[in-house]
Amino acid sequence: MSSNKVHPVYQDYDTFSVSTDWDSRRSVAFQHEKDFNCCHTRRCLCIAGSVLLVLGTIAGAITLGVIYGIPKNPNTYTRHCKTTMNATGFLCDNRLTCVTASVLCDGKVDCSNGEDESTHYCGNLPNSLPENLVFRCANKRTWTYIDKLCDKRNDCGDCSDESALRCPLCPGWRCNTVFFADCDCIPKTRCHDNIQDCTDWSDELTC
Repeated sequence: MSSNKVHPVYQDYDTFSVSTDWDSRRSVAFQHEKDFNCCHTRRCLCIAGSVLLVLGTIAGAITLGVIYGIPKNPNTYTRHCKTTMNATGFLCDNRLTCVTASVLCDGKVDCSNGEDESTHYCGNLPNSLPENLVFRCANKRTWTYIDKLCDKRNDCGDCSDESALRCPLCPGWRCNTVFFADCDCIPKTRCHDNIQDCTDWSDELTC
């Protein structure tokens, strides 16, 4: 008597398909990793390039500063002008009026906007003034305005503003003077006035 036996059914998996599917997933994962590394590398290169560009710009500016020098007080250049007497002066805000240096900070407004008496220029004399309007005396303690040079007056106190080297021409009479306010040069109107102006009396004898 024959009996029907049920044999277990074994599913035959396609080993080639399984292997191919695994390789495909691994290839995709590798490609993702490669793409990520590539993007990461590009980003790093961009950041590095930007940093180098900024550093290069700063280094270039410093180099130019060393070569050409750091600009001085800009007031010297923006306010520079020549007066009608061809003297170095101070240019007012209207860009038309040029006043002599010595009228700055004298308590009288000469520019229409009053900038010649402003605290910006008069707040810390002489350092707050444009450099081209200031003469610093040889004694290192005093100063005077540039238009006071060679005016036959001892503005510095040591006569460095009236020295013979700086002011070789004496329109009057040159001698060693008696009065502190004079600096080796007196106007000829003071000759033969019966007042001793020179230590050797030359103003009264030979002037």
